[in-house]
Amino acid sequence: WECQFKGAGKTPYSRSADGRKVLRSSVREFLCSEINFFLGIPTTRCGSIVTSDSRVVRDIYYNGNNINERCTVILRIAETFLRFGSFEIFKETDPITGRYS
Repeated sequence: WECQFKGAGKTPYSRSADGRKVLRSSVREFLCSEINFFLGIPTTRCGSIVTSDSRVVRDIYYNGNNINERCTVILRIAETFLRFGSFEIFKETDPITGRYS
């Protein structure tokens, strides 16, 4: 089994985002992972959710009305975190978009 933190901050893989997760999306991830598990669908499971006093600005409806939300870190647990996206590391730069893996 492998463990992974989600929302702990910026990483080389967090693109241009701040790498933080909020309580709202963390609870949603927990509920969805448990539903998938009990339906027999292989998935990651949420081992813990820890919320801090730190806050981050989010536009939850994408309408320009930003709000401060509490930051949350979750611990994901899975047999493996190998996924199709893991192989994009070796992908060449896209000649049309200029995006690289």
